[in-house]
Amino acid sequence: MSEKDTTASSLPDAQAAGDAQVEATEEALESRGQLGRDYLWNTAASLMSSLAVVIMGVAIMRSGATDSFARAQYGLFTLALAIGQQYQTVGLYEVRTFHVTDVRRRFDFGTYLSTRLLTCLVMVSLILLHSWNSSTKDPYPAFTVIAAMALLRIFDAFEDVYYSEFQRSGRLDIAGKACFARIFTTTFLWSGLYWFTQDLLASTIITFVVTCVVLVVAYGLPARGVFSLLPSFNLRGITGILWECLPLFIAAFLNQYLANAPRFAIHASLGDEELGVFAIIYMPAVAINMLSLFVFRPLLTRMALRWAEGKRVEFLSIVRKGLVTTAAAFVVVAAVTYFIGAPLLTLVFGTDVSGYVPELMVLVLAGALNAAGVILYYALATMRRLRAVLVAYAAAGATAYLIAPMLTKSHAMMGASLAYAATMGLLAILFVIFMLIPVPRTTNETEPIND
Repeated sequence: MSEKDTTASSLPDAQAAGDAQVEATEEALESRGQLGRDYLWNTAASLMSSLAVVIMGVAIMRSGATDSFARAQYGLFTLALAIGQQYQTVGLYEVRTFHVTDVRRRFDFGTYLSTRLLTCLVMVSLILLHSWNSSTKDPYPAFTVIAAMALLRIFDAFEDVYYSEFQRSGRLDIAGKACFARIFTTTFLWSGLYWFTQDLLASTIITFVVTCVVLVVAYGLPARGVFSLLPSFNLRGITGILWECLPLFIAAFLNQYLANAPRFAIHASLGDEELGVFAIIYMPAVAINMLSLFVFRPLLTRMALRWAEGKRVEFLSIVRKGLVTTAAAFVVVAAVTYFIGAPLLTLVFGTDVSGYVPELMVLVLAGALNAAGVILYYALATMRRLRAVLVAYAAAGATAYLIAPMLTKSHAMMGASLAYAATMGLLAILFVIFMLIPVPRTTNETEPIND
């Protein structure tokens, strides 16, 4: 057997079992009823995930504080959230794309689970270190705020390994239900607690304890009938996953930096109040990602199967479907944003953003470019063009590092918005170029699946 079979046995019966699992997954994916359930619950989970930050932001802005104080608090919350999300990429290690497209079971779930435990431990350590360093420079107790946000981000990073295994097994509906329940609990419990206490730390600690229980019930109970829940501390397997996903992890870390670069620049140049406003006008851009992934994410494993089977035309058809959906979402969101975006955001958050319509439109365009980039990224990852992905993200990250502070200092909020749109556009263009460059298929990663 080749070196690729890190955790699978070389025995014929193990290979047959792997083929049987692939066939079972294909049968589940081809079921019309299953596809409908996948879309329904993936949509519910994605919608809840997209609304979570909005709901928490509204709780801060509408908690009864003065407008100036609420903006500053929301800005601080946004900064803490950005730092938490930056290190969340360490916990995720961008294994999901590799995991759900590992349709031949190159690695078993126990190995994926043990790998996730390791990366989540590193994630928490890095956030605590960053929080401690920040607390020595900022008079506000940044350590407690950022560390508190990290406690909640751990759930997003850890549950993803179960979500991915359910999807790989053709049961995205179970993952969607569990994810919806967990995010719903975290979001509304935290928001309610903050509304009454206006205490980030206390709200987070209580929410953390309750969410632990929900996580076990929502994911653990249904998983018992689908796959083993025990981790497999196979050093060779863990090392194999970490090595395979290293380019994707670096790319994800840089991708998160692309989103955070304008936030960091605004915090450094304009302050927390303006950062709070930026977080509000950024919301329509999130809507485009949400609408696009509603359609595309359930097709991810199906796309991987088409590529593994050598059906390039069908593979590209799925990619085009995602891009067309993104374009349609852009048209709808842009029209709504132009006519009623500012009044609607003002109504929801209770602070006037009518003077930021140009920035709103630029951010909507940036959101569409970002959504297109995500779809192209999934395609390149399925093709195992990991080095190309890394090069593209490195170029975009370097661009963001250079232009975000410069444009923000010279053009304030518009400069930050333009910097974000420019880096998203560059990333999408580079992804298209790399997809069009022909590369010979390797038998190691793209061998056809036997019927």
